[in-house]
Amino acid sequence: MCCTKKLLTLFMVVTPVMFTSQSVAQSTAQAGEILDVVMIEEQAQQPAATGEEVVQAQEEKPADAAAYVDEKAQQYIRDKRRKFATQNKQVFMHAGTAIISLRPTESGWGDARVLAYTEAMQKAREAMLKQLYTNVATETIRKSFKSNQLPEFTPEEIQAQSQFEALLDKIVALADATVDGELRELGVNPEEYDAAPPSKRKTMMQKAVTQTVETVSMGDITGTQIMKSYEKTDSNGNTAVSVVIATSVRKKNFLASLRKSKGNIEPEPEKAKLPVLDYLEQHQDNLMYQIGTKIHWDEKGYPVLLSFGMAGNDCNPADYEECVDNREFSYLDAELNAFAHIAETYNLVGRVEATSSSTSDKSRTASATMNSPGDIETQEQTVAKVIKEISQMSKVSSNVKGLVGLQQVKRWSSKHPVTNREINGVVLMWHPMAEQATRAFKNNKELKKNKPSGSKATITPVSGESDGADDDDF
Repeated sequence: MCCTKKLLTLFMVVTPVMFTSQSVAQSTAQAGEILDVVMIEEQAQQPAATGEEVVQAQEEKPADAAAYVDEKAQQYIRDKRRKFATQNKQVFMHAGTAIISLRPTESGWGDARVLAYTEAMQKAREAMLKQLYTNVATETIRKSFKSNQLPEFTPEEIQAQSQFEALLDKIVALADATVDGELRELGVNPEEYDAAPPSKRKTMMQKAVTQTVETVSMGDITGTQIMKSYEKTDSNGNTAVSVVIATSVRKKNFLASLRKSKGNIEPEPEKAKLPVLDYLEQHQDNLMYQIGTKIHWDEKGYPVLLSFGMAGNDCNPADYEECVDNREFSYLDAELNAFAHIAETYNLVGRVEATSSSTSDKSRTASATMNSPGDIETQEQTVAKVIKEISQMSKVSSNVKGLVGLQQVKRWSSKHPVTNREINGVVLMWHPMAEQATRAFKNNKELKKNKPSGSKATITPVSGESDGADDDDF
């Protein structure tokens, strides 16, 4: 193969071009760009991490926030599984961990935090889908090869190279000195364009083994809810979150009964707790850590489904008008987030596809370089390497139609205790009496206030739900 310098010279002789500092600078910049191209309360349905817990975790300042919250979640699952095992209960529990992709100083940190919880929840769902149903396919390939025949140039290649070199040398000789001068003026060493003699490579020996594993998991994970969550900012300013999701046949059937009831549910006075508004006021400071959906029993013993949605406000804290304008859209985003939690509680199916490929390769190659038609140099090199490729894609989807009686019972705005970033939230509520009243209104009928004729919406758990998830509900 002919040298770059000679080809450059030949190009200038046949088609004169003015090489300027500007053109070379542009070429250098483009090459750099190409090189750059080559070269993210306690348990249950609420995050269970209170503001005090987050601040306390911040004060501990471990070096690795992700490892901290992941271990917290795993320990929580281990403890709960031991407890449920002694009670002879089958409860499905899995955890997921994610890092908030932005630094606290960046404007979108609040939304990045919400998405981190979403990612952690998705990872936990993936683990549950893999437990429910998985197809596995594997393939292993081994290859061995050895040759003692070094790479050689054919007589035709040697003759063609010799003729081309002779012709090109005559042409280049006329302008070689001029090109060298131009290159030096531009700060380029002409020796960099010296001849790169033609060469050939050949694999002399190879030993390789490749294993590929593919899994496809799918299933219906309706009824899963967040049981516990953790959030931590470490000493380096990295914030990580971890989410524990759980479900059981009892919990799944309980939620299905709410969905199908049309509000015809009989209260259970023995489970009565605070009125919904009083409960939300009591936990005002902790709403930032309420994630997903939660069952609350009101003052009359009616089961109430609460859904907590959140969104960040990416305004400049110093711009009051921008923050107020953005807050309106943040509330809308939070409301949609709350609607999504309700839909995913009532109906959720998913699929996970994962693939891994691992290759161990050891090879010896020989390179033959033709310095001149009669001078061929041969070198050998042995290289060993391990190549791994891993990919996973998951998708969960929900489609719920005909939700009746949902209403917004609270919206709030708070500063995150660690980063001081604004977080806005919306709480949606489904109440059986609200659905009955809404259906009566749609049909232009008065809501009858006679004795309840509905059925209990539970499978008679040993005790009612607390502010978090009661273990007896599973």
